[in-house]
Amino acid sequence: MTQGTIKNKIFFIVASLGAGGAERVFWLLAQRFDKSLYDITIVFLNSEDKCFSTDIDGVNFVDLKTRKASLSFFALYKFLKKEKPFAIFSTTGHINILVSLVSLFISVPNLIARASNIPDQMKKFDGRKTRFWNIFTRISYHRFDIIVCQSDEMMQSVIKEYKVNPGKLIVIPNPVLYTGLIKEEYHSPSKKRLIIVARLSKEKGIDRLLDIIKELPENYSLTIVGDGGLKGDILSKVELLKLNHRVVFMGQITNVAKIILEHDLMVLSSFTEGFPNVVLESLSVGIPVVTFRVGGLSGLLRNGFNGFIVEQGDLQGFKNQVLTACSKRWDFAAIKQDVYKRYALDKVAVEYQNLIV
Repeated sequence: MTQGTIKNKIFFIVASLGAGGAERVFWLLAQRFDKSLYDITIVFLNSEDKCFSTDIDGVNFVDLKTRKASLSFFALYKFLKKEKPFAIFSTTGHINILVSLVSLFISVPNLIARASNIPDQMKKFDGRKTRFWNIFTRISYHRFDIIVCQSDEMMQSVIKEYKVNPGKLIVIPNPVLYTGLIKEEYHSPSKKRLIIVARLSKEKGIDRLLDIIKELPENYSLTIVGDGGLKGDILSKVELLKLNHRVVFMGQITNVAKIILEHDLMVLSSFTEGFPNVVLESLSVGIPVVTFRVGGLSGLLRNGFNGFIVEQGDLQGFKNQVLTACSKRWDFAAIKQDVYKRYALDKVAVEYQNLIV
């Protein structure tokens, strides 16, 4: 590209730069798009919820200062009409709906949505609310040229629940960012350290995880990383179950991989997920994962190699697999190598960039 040539504008639109998985995916992808070809901008609505840096070479950040998707139509319309983007990537249901509405009044050559959950799992967990939003999501998806799903399970569910043309769908998993960290020593027989990294909300299933922790031997502890509206309820349950000496709250942190490394096992107790980034982060440092069957994990985890998948609702089975995982000698290096081979950020970023025509 010769000097002075105008680059095509690529916009990634998210709700905020908070600690959410969808926001993190776009924040990572924006850094790996070819800056010699594209002018990259991340647009967000709420600057108060900020976890990720905005000091990144080659990436612009624009705060619409609208806070909510429901209040953002006119601000986003005026901004996009002025900037004339060549491609827009949007993610999460409410942002996808917002972008689809704005797209009725402006022309965008490449309009690409990223689905962020498996709709039939969401419907089972919270049926009435999900059915309501499914109406708007189904309508919005017809405005997009391409819809990115993170797993085959998600793609089949989107086809079934939203009646989307399969030709619009493509499966691209979430990326994992390389880290030089890796688990090097085996767990101590006297202490078994579990960790969960999750928003403290109902769908993450932390309530039932505490029931499982109560049934594990006294030398098993749990670290909870994250924050959310149910923190008070969770603290009360820890008190009720007399688990104060075995459960530690760390709140929201930035050095997640380093903290995971201090533990023996990642646990995931969610009722519904899209493609949980925290599992990728755990595997990226060699730490195995025990999880209920959720999201796109059937393609990510292999029982006995990098963790165990337990059927939803089987609390006894979950407990048993935790005990098995914490008594097993894992090949940390193989776990790390496998996840990078399949989900490296550079590889996934190329797949996203290739969607632009």
